[in-house]
Parts: sequence; C-alpha cells; structure tokens
Amino acid sequence: MAPLALYLAFIGASCAYAQMNWRRAWLLVLVCAVVQDPVRKLTPGSPVWISFVVVALYAAILFAARRTLLAHLREFGRRFPAIETVFTIFLFTLLAAASNGLVTFGVANWKVPLVSFVTYLVPLTAILLGYAWLQREETMYRFFGIYAALTSIALIGSMLEYLRFDSPVLGMVSFEGDYIRHLPGIQVRLLAGIYRGPDVMAWHAGMLTVIAVAMAMRNGFGQRMLLWGGVAGWGFLNCMLAGRRKAIYFVVVFGVVLLWRYIRQISFAQIVTALALLAVLGGVIRHLGSKEETDVYTRSAGTSHAEIAQRLEGGVMQTFRQFGLMGAGLGAATQGVHHLIEGGNLGWQEGGLGKIAVELGLPGMVARMVLGWVVLRLLLRLTSIGDVQGSSHFLRVVLFALAAANVAGFIAS
Repeated sequence: MAPLALYLAFIGASCAYAQMNWRRAWLLVLVCAVVQDPVRKLTPGSPVWISFVVVALYAAILFAARRTLLAHLREFGRRFPAIETVFTIFLFTLLAAASNGLVTFGVANWKVPLVSFVTYLVPLTAILLGYAWLQREETMYRFFGIYAALTSIALIGSMLEYLRFDSPVLGMVSFEGDYIRHLPGIQVRLLAGIYRGPDVMAWHAGMLTVIAVAMAMRNGFGQRMLLWGGVAGWGFLNCMLAGRRKAIYFVVVFGVVLLWRYIRQISFAQIVTALALLAVLGGVIRHLGSKEETDVYTRSAGTSHAEIAQRLEGGVMQTFRQFGLMGAGLGAATQGVHHLIEGGNLGWQEGGLGKIAVELGLPGMVARMVLGWVVLRLLLRLTSIGDVQGSSHFLRVVLFALAAANVAGFIAS
C-alpha cells in the first residue's frame, strides 16, 4: 500500500477517533507532524496539498470540541475582556486586509487572501483550543514527553542527511542536490532531514531543545536530568546543523526569559542543572567548532548588530513606500500562496514585521501590536504569581518563554 494511502487512512481514523476523545486525538497531530513530509516526498510530484491534509484532523478536533470551546470562549471573554476587545478590532483589520488582497490579486484568485486569512486565525484558534484542552499540569508534561520522543527520532534524518545517506525522504522537498546558503566568506549547507525544509527542521530542533531544558530544570539534578540533558544536546546539535540561525536564537531567547521570570524561585538543584545544561550546549558548539568540516556552522551563527537591527525592522518602511500605508493585502507574503497563483506572492520581506506590514498595512500592524501588548501584560502578570493549587509558577514561566521564543523567531524570519 502506498505511503500516501496509509497516511490518508491514518488521518481518516484519527478524525473518527477525535469524535470520541478529542483531547487524546490532539496528540495524533504530533504524529502527523512527523509523517506528513516524508509521505509528501515519497509521493510522485510532491503535491503541496499533502501538507494541508492535517487540517482535516484539526477541523475534526474543533468540531468534536465545539461545545467545550464555546463555553471556554465565553469564560475567556469574561476573564480577559481587554483581549476580547482588541481581538475584535484586529479581526476587522483582517477583513479589511482580505478585501485589499482581493483588489490586489483579483476576485478570480480569492483563494490567495482566504489562505492567508486562515493562517492568521489558526494560531488564535489554537490558543482557545489549548485553553480548553489543558486540565491538569501533568497533561502538559506528558505532551512535552511525547513530542520530545517523536522529534528526537525524527531528527535522526537530519544526521543521516549530513552524512549523505541516500534516501528519497531526506533533504528539502522538490529540491535536488545541496541547499547552500551564502554568507560573507562562508558557504553553509542547510539540512532539512525528513522535514520539508531547513526552517521546519530548525524550528522542531529548537523546540526539542527548549522542552528538554524545561524538563531537566523541572526534575532537577539527577538521573532524569542526565536523560533530558542528552536530549537537549541532541536537539541543539540539530539546531546548529540546520544552518538557520533563528533556531539558535530561539533557544537563547527561551533561556533568557525563563531565567528572567523564574530567577527568584530557582532552587540550588535547578541552578546546578542550568549550569550542567550550559556545559552540554557549549560542548556541542565546541565539538562542531573543533572540526574543519563542521566549524562553518559555528562561524555562521554570528550576526552583526546591523543585521539584527535590519531583521527587527523587517523592511517595514520600504514596504510602506512601495505599497502604501494599507499594504498589498492578505496573501502578499503568506508562505505557500505561490502554489495558488502564477508568479507567487509579492512580498520580499524577510522579517516578520515586514510581512505583517505588507499584508495588513499600518492599521492591521498597529492592531496586532496592541493585541500583542495586551497579551504580554497578561503573561507578565501571570508569571509574577507564585505556585497555586493546580498551577505551578514554573510551568507558567515555561509557556511564557516558549511564546517569547516563537515571537522572536517570527520577527527574525
């Protein structure tokens, strides 16, 4: 039976199971994250729709949980009225940007702004899903453990690709040969492993690393720390080999925010654990830097102050000069729309702020920044509260640090 048929059968069975137990079915999304890209690579033509099939499972989960989600949506609105108000304003700016996208691409290409519109709403829907899904802290740690196990196995593909193991499931999708990134004085071979691209692999490697750091810090110095320390080292090695610097900065931002919000409650065992983890990650860098064939990955990790400033700005001013204050509309910079329209999207922006500027324009950009500020204030307040029954300070800080690392990664690229 072809891999695609097996994958579609798995998606179908998962959708059916979601109607019986949507909370556990959510864990099956992790399996899809590992399987979907190898299936796409093994399918003739590597059709892009395979990467979107998981949306069916996502929709099935949302349908099965609809009553719970509606109840939690009302509760969320009562508890956090400021977020509800700002989100409503942001939604109107999204609709305006979608109309702008229809003008830019034409009514015949309505799918372009629609795909972009869904892309903006999915993370917000995921926040509500997570709010309803998590009932006990142990469930979150179990989720971390399952993700870490699956991703640790999946990242073996990155090492096999580095060793030039010949397999159709390795390397960037629809791309033959080495994918080289040219930096001043050096050339970096980017790796994707079993994932569809280096960016995806780098994100998973970074996520594995920070989850392992969190789990090691939670358990303190001991046998479990040794296990999670090894996982962190494995994840960070793949961060380096991905050739994408944002994966390294992802880990750095997570660590800084974690210590910033937790430093007052940190125990001696956790301090020892943190130092041991730093030694592990430093050992990875030193090992790569000591060999001629791998030191290119350590040298490419450096970034100048000018480049950091450029990434933070993201091309916002140039975007407004080119497209005006309203931008070009939804779909102008959304990844994947080039599969829907000849010539691809209009966005050239690398940084996240530039992408928001070209798609949402100044009104949407301001609304999103205000929404981000309101959420940030809430998270700062939540991470200033100590342990309470059913909610530990440590897990709240870990989730905040994860959010901050993802925001930093988005702004960078």
